[in-house]
Amino acid sequence: MISLSHLGREIHRRYDEFGPILVFDDGNKRYLSFGTADEQSCQLKSAPLQLQHEYARAMVAVLMQSDASTPPANITLLGTGGGTLASTLFHWLPQATIQTVDLRQAVFQIAQQYFALPRDKRLSTHVSDAAEFLRNSEQGQCDLLICDLYLADGLDPLVLQSDFLDLCERHLSAHGWLVLNLWKEHREQTDCLAQLKQRFPQLLQSTTTDGNWILWASKYAEIADKKTARERCVQRSPLAGFNLWSVVKGFYRHR
Repeated sequence: MISLSHLGREIHRRYDEFGPILVFDDGNKRYLSFGTADEQSCQLKSAPLQLQHEYARAMVAVLMQSDASTPPANITLLGTGGGTLASTLFHWLPQATIQTVDLRQAVFQIAQQYFALPRDKRLSTHVSDAAEFLRNSEQGQCDLLICDLYLADGLDPLVLQSDFLDLCERHLSAHGWLVLNLWKEHREQTDCLAQLKQRFPQLLQSTTTDGNWILWASKYAEIADKKTARERCVQRSPLAGFNLWSVVKGFYRHR
């Protein structure tokens, strides 16, 4: 395992069948790592709901596609990490029901103990393979499906499989949004984009400065025009704690 001293002081370590899970604290921020140089989660201790990674901000910014009066009511997150996305959505959308899925029971325990993942009836945790969870879930129940499936050594290859995209489509409500977090290298895999467009005609994409390729995809939802999206960003940025438009504008660059 490589040295992770740049993340601060190690405050927790455990192992499961998939490998190590470590928590670090540098005094200002807390980090989750699976033993590699990539941070799985980062949380600002003084403002725990202010997302720190640009890719995480780009994923949650899909909410700018919805009017504030009709936010997503049922949300599924595939991949949990420190639970920062789940916690943010839980507090931003007080009427929403959230399901978060992960292969590792220990991830949920650490997210609750060290990153304040809420313990509440509105937020349910499921230890499961993502595909198996979708296969066994009710069809068309989800308004927002966020896929952030990363293993210690990179993207879970499941995400790029056509059968998995079929399951995502099945899980979403008619006007629901799918959010995928991929690496920028996947832009060169033209079949990936083609497969998505076959299932989700409404598609927006952006590459973040930290090297992630974020896609927002929907079957029938209407894409907000640029002016509307910007106005929503101005209204909701105080809640987010960062400039939402600085993230969202990248999705409109080629429209």
